Amino acid sequence: MATTTVEPKARKRRRKTRTKNVSQLPAIVASQLKADQINLTPGKEHVICPDCKTWTPITGVLGTSLLVPHHTTPYHDRSTTPRRCSSSNRRITLDTAVDAWRAELTERTEASATVASRRPTKVLPKPKTSGVAAASQLKPAPLSAEQVRRMFRQHQEQCLACMGEAKDQNGQTLPCPDGERLAMTVLRLFRQEPKRQALREFFARERRRFDREYAAAALAKRQSEWAKHGGEMVEKTNNRYGPRLPGRSEFSGPQLPLFPQDQEAHDRRQAELGKQYARKPAAMSLA
Repeated sequence: MATTTVEPKARKRRRKTRTKNVSQLPAIVASQLKADQINLTPGKEHVICPDCKTWTPITGVLGTSLLVPHHTTPYHDRSTTPRRCSSSNRRITLDTAVDAWRAELTERTEASATVASRRPTKVLPKPKTSGVAAASQLKPAPLSAEQVRRMFRQHQEQCLACMGEAKDQNGQTLPCPDGERLAMTVLRLFRQEPKRQALREFFARERRRFDREYAAAALAKRQSEWAKHGGEMVEKTNNRYGPRLPGRSEFSGPQLPLFPQDQEAHDRRQAELGKQYARKPAAMSLA
């Protein structure tokens, strides 16, 4: 017949520390503490030690309430040189009901939350960003052959494939698509450079010719107007000239004309300016 073995069972230890030592310091009164400095939850009684400011369990709640012996540092912060707190085994008078403590704790929590919600949030300065141009306002700068050539040389100095050092698993040299693309671009720009230079010189010559014609036309118009109205009008104007009176300007008043004297010449001049402004964007886009 098989015999059954009984496993030894450990003796149940006491839940809380029992000691006859009592500190000579005056007792701590629970009613004099704030609601957030003590915890009166049944089975979890704790209090903040007035000396070391650490949460310390309370023993003997149903009899003589004492602070559990503890160190000046928290239990989770182990120290190589622990020191016993002077408030160990200190009496504490629990003269506050659990319901009253819970009501006060709830009131303090709600009040702190209300105060935190009333506090203004910190205003962070908004970063200043520059305005981005619209897509229709973007003007890509044309690349010159010399710029692309410098980019191609810099790529050749840094690319392993262009230098012939990049190889695949079979030991064959890998080609460089970026190097080929830059080389084709350099050759294309060098072929187009004479045409581009000729076009730029053509527009420069046309601009200088237009300036000369405009200056000559303005001079001829000025001379014709002087010959037509110069003598009598200038003499009358000089004779009418007098000292300027203080106050109101002589260039204001109902006697000043509101419309051009020669409407046809004015319209012709406006049409010429419109044609000039229309030609400028086309010339800039071709350049």
